[in-house]
Amino acid sequence: MIRLKLANRLKVLFSEQGFAPQELATVGQWVEVATMSIGAVALAWYLRPQDPTLTQVAFPWLWLVSVLVALRYGVLPGLLSGAVLIGNEWLALHLGRLSGVVSVNSLFGGGLLVLICGEFSDVWRDRNRRMEETYLYVTERLSRLTKRHLLLNLSHDRLEQEMLVRPGSMRDALMRLRSLSMNSQQTGQILPGAAALLQLLSQYVNIESAAIYTLKEQDGSSVLGTLVASSGEPEPLTADDELLALVLETGTLAHIASQDISMQRHTSQLVVAPLVSGDSHLIGVLAVTRMPFFSLNVENLQMMLVLLGYYADNLGSADSVNAIQSRLPAMPVLFAQELARMMSLSAKFHIISHLVVMRFENNRGEEMVADFLSVKRGLDLYWQAVLNNVPTLVVLMPFASVSAKNGFQQRIEGWLESRFQGNSISLGVHLKMISLEVPDALGALAQEMNTR
Repeated sequence: MIRLKLANRLKVLFSEQGFAPQELATVGQWVEVATMSIGAVALAWYLRPQDPTLTQVAFPWLWLVSVLVALRYGVLPGLLSGAVLIGNEWLALHLGRLSGVVSVNSLFGGGLLVLICGEFSDVWRDRNRRMEETYLYVTERLSRLTKRHLLLNLSHDRLEQEMLVRPGSMRDALMRLRSLSMNSQQTGQILPGAAALLQLLSQYVNIESAAIYTLKEQDGSSVLGTLVASSGEPEPLTADDELLALVLETGTLAHIASQDISMQRHTSQLVVAPLVSGDSHLIGVLAVTRMPFFSLNVENLQMMLVLLGYYADNLGSADSVNAIQSRLPAMPVLFAQELARMMSLSAKFHIISHLVVMRFENNRGEEMVADFLSVKRGLDLYWQAVLNNVPTLVVLMPFASVSAKNGFQQRIEGWLESRFQGNSISLGVHLKMISLEVPDALGALAQEMNTR
């Protein structure tokens, strides 16, 4: 058993995650630094008691430990490891194990090497962290766009089939649902709009009895929380429900016809579906007890999952969107959601993004806005407004560095020259660049939009 544990520990230590861990536990980090440094010194005393600092060998092997610590953890842990080696030199000198005086050049060179390696580690860890956050943002946004695209297709098909019997379009229902979820600060509810969500699901997915429950964290995993809303007479969802366990394990919808469900089916539900936001965070579950047999099909289940994801997305961004729209009430919700995410990334990870306010002060302004929107950049988001009868376009440029901002300005000038035979000055196109790294980027945008 001891050998097995030791083998597993060595396997983890020498794996990719062991050499370059993504997240470092503070206590474990310092314990490992001290263990590596003191262990290397102890090994040197054991193997070469007459030369415990290894100054008489051709290569200063002990400094290799501090270099590895600096590459693994950064400057400060590397310096701490180097301090252990300097203490070892002092101890060996006072015990008479050194044949001469301490080589200051050797100690200075070793310390400088540790500093360089530590700085290298810090810089590349920071760059890697920024790249990971950028990747997560793009992945999250792709997930949201995929859900919305799927929702649009399903809504279109459903409207074609049932336009005469439904009281309103799905677009109107989703707008009402979004407005309810955006009022979370005012209502103080855990999952605001949950009852309206059940009503929407009963209308478009034909559920008869269902309930929505929250999820809470316990020992690093999600467990069943409290009942938030219900419709009909649903059976209570229990913590040991097989469908619930499958949902918590896979993060996606589970139903009784799934191949992963056992023949005994220890469940009183037909469907259990998660409420998953765009950042893959589980905030609750929907338990459906009764629905018509013909409604338990792939299309309906897909529609159910997309509606729940749409609700969770809006709920997760409700606070930040409310804060932005309190200062700029005319800003669209989708634009405010992306702006809030980019402001958060800029504040936490210093990922540079820009806002561009474009005002078209000429008689062809509307034509120029329409033409510009046809050649927009892939990641950019646009907000059209009219300020004092002047067509205005606000562009959010995610991950746009200073060079990207300058390139955008050059592209605008080239577009104006090729399409309208002029430049920004002669055509009355005014550009205002706002970096999200400034202390109050939202205030600068509000001032620009409210003073024109």
